[in-house]
Amino acid sequence: MIASTEHKDYQKLLKKGNGSILKAIRTDKGGGKGLIAGGIVILIVAILSFDLMGLIFLGIPAFLLLVIGILLKHKRSASWISYYQEITGYSESELLQIDRELASPSVTLVITPSATINNSVSAFFTEHYMVMNGVYPYVRRLEDFIAVAFSDSTDIWSMASLTKQDKETMSVGLYTDSAKKVALCNELMQELHRRNPDILCGQAIVCEGRHYILERDGAEILRLYQEGRKLELAK
Repeated sequence: MIASTEHKDYQKLLKKGNGSILKAIRTDKGGGKGLIAGGIVILIVAILSFDLMGLIFLGIPAFLLLVIGILLKHKRSASWISYYQEITGYSESELLQIDRELASPSVTLVITPSATINNSVSAFFTEHYMVMNGVYPYVRRLEDFIAVAFSDSTDIWSMASLTKQDKETMSVGLYTDSAKKVALCNELMQELHRRNPDILCGQAIVCEGRHYILERDGAEILRLYQEGRKLELAK
């Protein structure tokens, strides 16, 4: 589903990151969050046991899990810029520019309607960038995309992408209900193509009569693109 920045989950992320969507995406995941949740569950069990020994036996590890989880989450929050620099190769100034675009009311969201997913914003489209809120964050310039396609799976789908800055095909995973997967993939593909009509949207690519598969032959497809060879989708 296509949505605007009025969507509640976007507003939650913006608030969580103190105005930074990239920071919120980074801190919303990771082991620290899991340790905090585990510590809270164990602490509740300890309290409900109504037993002093049980409270001591369970309360101490619960407290330790909470402290370690909070420290890990704080570390992720404090290092978000260096993290994105490492995974994208972009400069700090460009990442801050991306964050400014992500905070703009003109951002387009792709939503995954699912009762099993806490944060339903799957992707953000700004004037110049696409940001996917997947298992690992994925940030790319729209103008850099060469080809994209989706692979099939029952519980997780992935977008095979190739951009000018990649050395080979990248696989970006997002969790979604299998029944909604096709619709979600189509919306992402349509939005990408709308913003950059030059993107080849499909797995089967042809160059001078020879056939290639995006997921398998990303490095070769990139070489052909860099040589200025004509790439087309297979008919």
